[in-house]
This record gives sequence, C-alpha cells and structure tokens, in this order.
Amino acid sequence: MEHERASKLARRGDLVEAQARVVLKDIMKWGDMGETLQTVSIKSHFDTWLASKRTKSADSTGERYGMAVGEFLKTLGNRASKNLTSLTAGDVQRYLDARMAKGLAPKTVNVDVKIIRGALNAARRQGLIATNPAEAVELPEAVGMERGTFTPAEVKLLVDTAEGEWKLLIMLAYFTGARLSDCARMQWECVDLGEETLTYTQAKTGAKVTTPLHPDLLKALNKLAGSDKPEVFIMTAIASQRGSGRRGLSETFKKIMRKAGVDSQTVKGKGNQMFSRRSFHALRHSFTSALANQNVAPELRMQLTGHK
Repeated sequence: MEHERASKLARRGDLVEAQARVVLKDIMKWGDMGETLQTVSIKSHFDTWLASKRTKSADSTGERYGMAVGEFLKTLGNRASKNLTSLTAGDVQRYLDARMAKGLAPKTVNVDVKIIRGALNAARRQGLIATNPAEAVELPEAVGMERGTFTPAEVKLLVDTAEGEWKLLIMLAYFTGARLSDCARMQWECVDLGEETLTYTQAKTGAKVTTPLHPDLLKALNKLAGSDKPEVFIMTAIASQRGSGRRGLSETFKKIMRKAGVDSQTVKGKGNQMFSRRSFHALRHSFTSALANQNVAPELRMQLTGHK
C-alpha cells in the first residue's frame, strides 16, 4: 500500500526524496526487519570520517585531510546539512573548479579531490550511498616540475637572514634532508651528541632514519644544549606552529627568502599557472644534491633521506 501511494505521488511529479525515504523507513519498521533506513548528512559523515582518520594518521596528515574536507564543505554551503545521498558529481566538480580558481597546482588539487573520494568510498562501503559521485569527476593533469636546489652560499644567506629558531630550522633541513614537519617538531631525544647522530621517525612514511650530524649543525646543537633547559622539542616556539596556511611555516620561509634576496625560481606551467621551484622542501633536495656532488652512492643517499 505504501509503495502504491509513493507510485501515485511519483506519477503526479509530487514525490520528493524526503517522502520516498519516509516510505521506505516505515516499510522497514513495519516489516520488523531489525534495522531502519540510515539517514546521514553530508557534514556528519565527513566529520566522522575525518575524526577516524586523525586517530590513525600523523598530525600533519590529519591537518591536510581537515583542510581539504573543510574547503569542500565550504563550497557546499547550507547543502552540507542535506542527506549524503543528495551529493552529486557536480558538487565535487564545483569543488575542484574552486580549488583551481585559487591558482593551486593541479597536483595539490588532485590530492584534495582524492581525499574527498576516499571519504565517499568509505560511505559506499558502509552502505550509505550506492555509488561514489567523486569517481565521475576527471582529475586535472598534474604538471611535472623539477624541484630546484639551494647552493651552500644561498643557504648561508638564508641562515644569516633568519632570526631566532629559524636559523637552526634551516640548518636542520639542509644538513639532514628532513621534511619541514619533521624538522619543526624534532625532539631532543632524537639527538645523540656523543655519537654525533640524529635518529627520528618520519611522520609521512613512518620510516626510521639515522643521519650523521654535520659539524656546523653539531656545533649549533651543542650550544643550544648547553643552556640546560629541560625542553621536549629542540625548537619550542616553531613546534607549536602550523606548517601550511597564510601564517604557516612555509609562508614564513618564503618571506625569509625574499628578505635574503634568494630567488624562488617561479616558472609558468600549463594554463599559465605560476609555480615556485624553490621552497622549504628544496632544502631536502639540496641535501641530496650535495651528497651526490660528493659522490655518495645513491643507495646511501636514499637511506639518509628515507626514500624508497
């Protein structure tokens, strides 16, 4: 009887999703099926998925997921409170277009959309949606770009220009090849001043890396350790700051580059988008490049940087 009533409404063009879901929910209830039709809003699902990811991922990864989800919900506006089943490929496409319109690199936008796609795949596996609308969206072609490196003279310029903990942060990245997030939150327990080594676990890969301490870096760490302050992090102020964002560490490093007169080597890619070949991550490439210039074997270089 309920199906017949819904059919009549549909023929008149009066059946909306909300009414159809009520019909199905009542049928399941009356049929004593032991379960009811799940109704989850878009925002509720993404919030739950994000919370689950953050408990299993590194802080930096959770932050990256949170940014992508936050921007996606922002493009939906009030529709974020609608049922998850109302989400369409058009919604995901509008999100992609909005990210591209901000001038972000295609590679970055690809990661954003893949994060949304992952959340929706989880919803499909849970039976909340029948298909994943994000899979119908074509990702932009990522532009391959060779990363630049800094010369030793440029690194010295950067260190001389930097202030406070930033001097040590730049040295740490250049002399160990560690990523920004790992450098920023490096702890004293990672440092063995006696053996002159640094051992840490990479947040991105989970790989454990041991690197010899360069004499210049060892000297700076010994000087700092001599202050005899029982701190957990080597750079306490920087450890509490975000890596990305307008006021993040990456943006601060760009300002140091401009002040030091070090070119970011901006190039034009496809679609006339501008990309910087040199950022904080270029210090990691500079470390690898310096090792190669000293004829260090590729296998050892990969071991020191944690590359596969």
